[in-house]
Amino acid sequence: MSSHWTTDEISQLKRAVRAVDERLEKQLRWTKIAEHLNISKYKKRDCFNCYRELKVIRNAAKIVTKEVTRVVASEEEVVVIESLSEEKENKLPEPIIAIDMKKILRQLMKDPALSSAFRNPVMGPLTKVILKDPSCLSDPETFFKDELAASPELRALADEFLPKLAAFIAELSKPKEKELKKESEKEPEIEKEEKEKVEEADQDRPSEADNLTKEEEANLSDLSDFDADQPSSSEALTRDEGLSIRKLVFGDPALVFNPAWRKQGFFFTKEDEELGYGLVQTDGGPCGVVAAVQAFVLRFLLFGAVENIETTIIDAKEGWRKPSKKEQKAAVVNAVARMIWGCSVSGVGTGEDYCKVEKKRPAKVAFPAGDDKARIAKAKDFKHDGITEKLMVTTCYNFADCLDVVKSNAGFLMKKDQGGVVCVVISCLLSRGLDTVGTDMDSNFGIAPKMIGNHGYAAQEMVNLFLTGVASSNMFDGEKRLEDDTGAGSGDCVVMGGVPLRSDVGFLTLFEAFGNVSVGDNFKVPRCPIWVVCSESHYSTLFSPLAKHVEEYDEKAYGEDRDIFYYDPLGEQEGEIKLTLDFKPEKEVALGGGSEDDLTPPINKVIRTKWPGTAVDWNGSDEIL
Repeated sequence: MSSHWTTDEISQLKRAVRAVDERLEKQLRWTKIAEHLNISKYKKRDCFNCYRELKVIRNAAKIVTKEVTRVVASEEEVVVIESLSEEKENKLPEPIIAIDMKKILRQLMKDPALSSAFRNPVMGPLTKVILKDPSCLSDPETFFKDELAASPELRALADEFLPKLAAFIAELSKPKEKELKKESEKEPEIEKEEKEKVEEADQDRPSEADNLTKEEEANLSDLSDFDADQPSSSEALTRDEGLSIRKLVFGDPALVFNPAWRKQGFFFTKEDEELGYGLVQTDGGPCGVVAAVQAFVLRFLLFGAVENIETTIIDAKEGWRKPSKKEQKAAVVNAVARMIWGCSVSGVGTGEDYCKVEKKRPAKVAFPAGDDKARIAKAKDFKHDGITEKLMVTTCYNFADCLDVVKSNAGFLMKKDQGGVVCVVISCLLSRGLDTVGTDMDSNFGIAPKMIGNHGYAAQEMVNLFLTGVASSNMFDGEKRLEDDTGAGSGDCVVMGGVPLRSDVGFLTLFEAFGNVSVGDNFKVPRCPIWVVCSESHYSTLFSPLAKHVEEYDEKAYGEDRDIFYYDPLGEQEGEIKLTLDFKPEKEVALGGGSEDDLTPPINKVIRTKWPGTAVDWNGSDEIL
């Protein structure tokens, strides 16, 4: 594949791979890499195949010998050579079997028995060693020898899988053996100037680390060799995971989701054909989840299945108010999949690195299996709620697989009285990582935070997780550090986490109008003109089909387009609510929260946190007080 690539072209390819955002969907990413490379004869598939082959070459070369192994790149070809000792300078090297254990490890994980063995907690420490250095599996008996002697439990497990493992590796190694025997028959002839090219070209070769995630402490379900081509795999939610989820959500693992959450799905209103974009919430409580999904549904219906919206979007097409049943389903599936996937690739970090460090994890999509069977036994400390104990969790390594899993469960997700809301919550938590979610949230000075408040409403941490992939506790940009100013010299400080990056859909809150919180531009100026709104302990949505409304008011840019729309899934709206904004009202409008007898609609005050001093005309709709 790469034999027709020159050294300079390979260097350009490597730079292009580094330059293009790895969070993009795979097909789009390689399209952009090809565009960035800007060499007409190489298309997307050529770039992908060459880059993949270079990785295989590099990995195989490191395993073939402990002596110096080089990848030679000449104008005509890329070959793997083995350095010769002084005694064998004029002799051909002995044929050596090169085993790409990293590739074999991915094949092993497709076998249910071997996959289950590697995921067994008894294997935990050894599994991490294997992930960091798959070559140790080339001789399984030797690798496991000392550990087996010290652990009878591991010995029993090994008796079951070691013979199959050895046979599997031997079988997968055969093609490589044949190929290298052919290569060993060729006598390498390398001139001095070619060797100099080797050293120069080797600097631009894809390193083994290119395949690895930075999350070295991840368990096996978060394979450090993060290959987007890995097939998805499913296993039941464990009891420990179920208890940890409830601890995060309720602060008490003995509590369960109440009926308002368990009986809420994502279905559309039938009240008005002009509200075909609107989801319906049946009872108070899960509004934070429903509003977040509603925002991403609008993102899809207004602006399409755009994989990565960077700086510009185009205005919505006509007909967005009346989507077909097929379009409604596609919108819900895309919205939920995008939220879950966003949690798996979200940014993390602290201090100066906040918002810059990214840890890539596979997405975890949780839905009940079709047999309606409980996977977790009922116990004194684990109550059944009708959903959690039945969940199967599918691990997805690319967005396409994540989308497919959500789509295959769309019937359950969109049923009126099923637990679609609960499945979305648990999927997002698992995709972010339960331990990571715990560290995302502020500690509240020793009091463990929880994601659902005392009255059954979603806390800010849960809404932030849906919108940004990070369960931070605040709405300002980045993080804030409250230093110890007592003069004691302890150096203690409290770190408060906010919104790490500009979000696709934004967030506005009445609490900012009251001066209680601060919302940063990452939420106020999202990529799409769609905002989840928190007002009077309830979440709803504001949006515009016009791209210009993302930015702050500009008289020239806005022109006469001053209409935005409000939708409340719980409001039982009988018609569209269009709000016309007056950015230069004759009478001055204050931002403040006002007194108890203030009859200014709370939504007006929320809007003024985005567009200060704006007057709002409800165009005949009843003002929501």
